[in-house]
Amino acid sequence: MNLPQAPNVSSQPPGNGPGGQGPEGPVSPRESGKGVASIACAALVVPSMVVTAMPTMFVALFTRPDTGSNGKEWMANMVFLSLPVLFGLLSVIFGLVALRRTPRGTNGWSLGVAGLIVVGVEAAVILLPAVLRGRFDVFY
Repeated sequence: MNLPQAPNVSSQPPGNGPGGQGPEGPVSPRESGKGVASIACAALVVPSMVVTAMPTMFVALFTRPDTGSNGKEWMANMVFLSLPVLFGLLSVIFGLVALRRTPRGTNGWSLGVAGLIVVGVEAAVILLPAVLRGRFDVFY
């Protein structure tokens, strides 16, 4: 029986059409830019820690007192994590934008997910020693 209101069995579900069409129509290759930016920023987190290591040593040298505490111990941590936090936040923002604006299964979506996973693992690896020690001091 062929009813006019019944869906065609041979038709594909929306979003999986031929030619790389997503739910909003054809997907252009330029839409993967946010995913690429997410994974690139996530990859820059650890090298940026290497870049900020030398200025952090100078800050720790000039702000740590000989005896006791002067309340400026947080400055070395701020200098050390300034660039990594910036790149991590950019990676999260670009990853979320890639997940929201590109169809699932495209390169942009996959790279956005990869960027979010990489920055999550990096954050866990960076913060785990501080959590295990009970305090967050870089050079103390």
